[in-house]
Amino acid sequence: MLIQASCTLRAIQLSVGLPVLLFGGLDDFHSVTLVVGSHLSAVVWSAVLFTVMLRRRRVSLPWILVDLALASMWLVAVPQMCVASCAAGWQLWVVPSAMGSIILATIFIRLGPAVVGTLVVVSAYVAGIWGHVARRGMTPDAAGSVAVNVFFMLGFGLLAWVCANLLRKLARQVDLATADAIEARAREATASARYDERTRQYDVLHHTVLSTLSKIARGGLDHRTDEVRALCARESDFLRGLMTGAADDGPGDVVGALAGVVRDKQALGLRVHSQFHALPAAVPPPVVSMLVGAAREALANVAKHADVDEAWLTAVGEGDGVRLVIVDRGKGFQPGSVRLGRGLMRELRHSAIEEGATVDVTSSPGHGTVVEVLWTP
Repeated sequence: MLIQASCTLRAIQLSVGLPVLLFGGLDDFHSVTLVVGSHLSAVVWSAVLFTVMLRRRRVSLPWILVDLALASMWLVAVPQMCVASCAAGWQLWVVPSAMGSIILATIFIRLGPAVVGTLVVVSAYVAGIWGHVARRGMTPDAAGSVAVNVFFMLGFGLLAWVCANLLRKLARQVDLATADAIEARAREATASARYDERTRQYDVLHHTVLSTLSKIARGGLDHRTDEVRALCARESDFLRGLMTGAADDGPGDVVGALAGVVRDKQALGLRVHSQFHALPAAVPPPVVSMLVGAAREALANVAKHADVDEAWLTAVGEGDGVRLVIVDRGKGFQPGSVRLGRGLMRELRHSAIEEGATVDVTSSPGHGTVVEVLWTP
């Protein structure tokens, strides 16, 4: 973007030479051929410079130094071909393009070389005018125009440096926010994959191990037969594989884990106001996992179904237990009319019951939703 903007600016600055060619400005120069040739050389150089910059999508120091050197050369040479009336007037087309060279340097190279290059260009401008007026004399109007041009050269260079740094800072902030969102989506995908795997394992257990144990308990199978013993052996191997290959270390302390969920959701665009108070120092890792899963699932449903971008998460200690509350002011729903699938209520209640907790989901159409999880040891 900065390269394209600089290219547009240079084109506008070089177009200042058109009135000189079209409206009699050439009469103020001793040599028409040299003036037109210098202007065309500046146009050709700028075309080559910005073509290379746009193709490479970057700016290298040598190209900028050459641009500054050429601008300085034109600033010294062109005024020597000018009569007294154009020494500091509109006919001196080299001044705007020299400002463009200064702006290019302050935007794309380090501050030290950019400052040195700016001072060289300004000095070249003053030297060119001084060499001209040493023979012709300096009028008050010409002196004022020279002072204004020097001020603009320095001022536009400083302005370009400030604006470029501001744009780069904003770009870095956007990059960081994008990286946070990508990480949050990855964590969401991992959590979703773990949940899907947990559900799959539950379904497999329900149709294998739990079904076999239930039949044996009801007397539907004779555990002394070879067939049932072989079946139990296979299902024992299956359980052993689950335990050794799907270990979950737990997310750590409850405050840090819930804060991570809040951070992930905020990175994905949901504003979550969180508050933690008097939480117990030691919460079993499986309980922390349950609370994190409940918070993640409830906030995911806010983002998907509530038609709002704001939610409130509160976790407070109640003795040695934890009360977790997630509130939104969305469109709500009628709990009795929602089918219990693999969504909010089934998953929350299933995981909470496993850890000895209770879940209460309160909602009504148009009045938002409140999800409350209470765990007591």
